[in-house]
Amino acid sequence: MSAPYKARRAPAFAAARALALAMTLALLLSACSLAPRYERPGQDIPEQWRKVDLGSTPLNTDWWTRFNDPVLTAMVEEALKNNQDLAESLAKIDSAAAQVGIATSQLLPSVSGDAAATSQSSSTKIANYSTLADRSNTNYQGSLNASWELDFWGKYRNNYTALSDVLMNTVVGHEALRLSVAGQTAQGYFALLALDMQLDTARRTLKSREDAFGIYTSRYKQGDITELDWQRARAEVETARAQVHTSTVSVDQAEAALAVLLGRSPRDIINRAMPRGQAIGMLPSPPVLPEGLPSELLERRPDVRAAEYMIMAYNANIGVARAQFFPSISLTGMLGTLSAAVGNLFTGPAGAWSYGATGTLPILDFGRNWYNLKDAEAQKKAAIAVYRKTVQVAFKDIRTSLTSQREADAIVRSMQIQVESLRRSVDIARLQYDNGYTDYLTVLDAERQLFAAELQLASALRDRLDAVVSVCMALGGGWEDPGKSPSFPVVNTERLLQEETAAGKTTPVAAPATQAN
Repeated sequence: MSAPYKARRAPAFAAARALALAMTLALLLSACSLAPRYERPGQDIPEQWRKVDLGSTPLNTDWWTRFNDPVLTAMVEEALKNNQDLAESLAKIDSAAAQVGIATSQLLPSVSGDAAATSQSSSTKIANYSTLADRSNTNYQGSLNASWELDFWGKYRNNYTALSDVLMNTVVGHEALRLSVAGQTAQGYFALLALDMQLDTARRTLKSREDAFGIYTSRYKQGDITELDWQRARAEVETARAQVHTSTVSVDQAEAALAVLLGRSPRDIINRAMPRGQAIGMLPSPPVLPEGLPSELLERRPDVRAAEYMIMAYNANIGVARAQFFPSISLTGMLGTLSAAVGNLFTGPAGAWSYGATGTLPILDFGRNWYNLKDAEAQKKAAIAVYRKTVQVAFKDIRTSLTSQREADAIVRSMQIQVESLRRSVDIARLQYDNGYTDYLTVLDAERQLFAAELQLASALRDRLDAVVSVCMALGGGWEDPGKSPSFPVVNTERLLQEETAAGKTTPVAAPATQAN
């Protein structure tokens, strides 16, 4: 390379080095953040839940497998794979991740390239308007332009933090939705089995009453019973028949609802029947939880974690709003060449460069920045209220689900004893009526009580299984085996805050979630 060429390029290289140095210094100086220090909202949380004897066997987060029903397991896995609400949630995660990418790009310089070709001509004329000479030329130019807005006040860094927290909210919210879909699928399946049992009960009752009505018809024709008793027997037959039709409709509705949860096609929804596994009375009640600590709930419930991420996001947004009150400073630089021929564009004699700084200061915006700040503060207050409500609901869920689980077995046992007693009562009432020791109203009353109790028993069996599901959902998916992590992201906010404080920062940033082993 010739000495003149080096001499021509020296100012440009010096400008580039100066611009790079300025950007480096600006990066080192841009450590200020106007966002408030994040603190988890205070709550009056008990250290330990009241004693509930539920055993000590751990329950895996894949709690549905503990029912030992392959059909249920297959349904839940199908729902987690094909449910359209989950598909929508995954797309929202992609969108939130893209927004984080945009925020990341705002922290870095912007570099663009320009190229142009211009042609111009002119003529020189004398007084008699004759053209003495025509002049024309074509110029080619190329340049690289760089600009960087210095983030002195943390506007872009807080925006990045806010969007990162929104991303984590979306991710953890997706896991909450997965837990909800699994729970809805299991409870929908249990409801279907309970309706199957009720339909079977209605059909057996109808068959029994039809057989009894045939006998009563013969006795009525023989004059052994009154028309009143015959009409009452006939009415009871139709009551059982109506229950068969009602239960049939309910079974069909339950199957259709399950098909939607499983994400099946419209053709399958119309034509494909739901498989059945074990009868509801044969499904075991899996072990639920040992005595737990509600403090761990905040780390296990994805909805609670998601709500806290939104507080962190709006906290960072306050920093963005505050930064709007301060000057914005940008560094700019340009490096380019100019030539009359394309082939000489990068070797020609003409070089151009520039660098500088610009600043803008809001003077009169008619309160726009002030209102933006008030809006950000109000959004944070709303997020805090949502978080506290979510925690309250979480502990409500724990209380009610644990109590339901504790009492469910006792309710089922009582209902089973009641059904056995009523079946014996029906046999005794019929025998007494046949021998003239009682009237037919006694028989009808016993049969009605038995029918209602058998229907209620099916509901009680369903409620017992639903209670297990509710406990698992209340505690964020069950109680994992020792040494394992839940299947959803769990982030220790206290640890994050400690790390931020040790680093001298005032605004927490999003951290990657821990995944299941």
